[in-house]
Amino acid sequence: MYAATGREMELLLGQLLADLCFLDGRDADWEHERSLLQSYGELGVTGPFEALFGSSRCQAEVASVYAEVFHRLGYLAIGDPVSQERWQEMTGGLRGHFEGRDVRQGEAERILGRPSLLVGRTVLCYAPLDPAAGWLFIDCHAEQATRYDAGHGRHVTDQDTDPLVRSVRRSGQTFEAGLILTLYGKTLLWGPGWWIDHPDENWPPQHKAIAGQLREIQAADPSRALRRPGH
Repeated sequence: MYAATGREMELLLGQLLADLCFLDGRDADWEHERSLLQSYGELGVTGPFEALFGSSRCQAEVASVYAEVFHRLGYLAIGDPVSQERWQEMTGGLRGHFEGRDVRQGEAERILGRPSLLVGRTVLCYAPLDPAAGWLFIDCHAEQATRYDAGHGRHVTDQDTDPLVRSVRRSGQTFEAGLILTLYGKTLLWGPGWWIDHPDENWPPQHKAIAGQLREIQAADPSRALRRPGH
């Protein structure tokens, strides 16, 4: 199914689910799933993804959310469901493996194993045997770099063949509570100075102290203190 934006993907998949449930006499099931999806906010499933990285092109991420719903309703078969024992092991070490670290898609698969479902070649989906446990999603992003091809009088684009992971998500809770950002993800969201205003609680005391001192310096800077809102 093709969609140019995450919002377009959401509309297409939502309508498809509504039609399938209507044809099967399962309107109540669809209403229940719709109520669960409301946890993504008033801007729909697409909203948090657009806000997270400032792009409307979040089709794969939106499709991964709906993939879990399709599976829960019996409209999508998946391979390699994760055993309860393995699930506890996987989810228990997520922050240690991913938070604030640069991890590539290949490494993520080596850590977590083969995904139950791959969406758009960049979102790894892991589904436990128990549907009530929710799914685990690994969001990757392949950057493109344009460079001049010396001697050929042209520019060429290099595609990242092993994309970086930018975020890890767990469903079954609020979007923010289930979100883990890698170093790449934090840099995309807050810029290279993210660590000043968003220090990691697991950092050594000296690192936290440095971040705190820099925040104090920024707060005392007249050029910042006198800046009008929106400027």
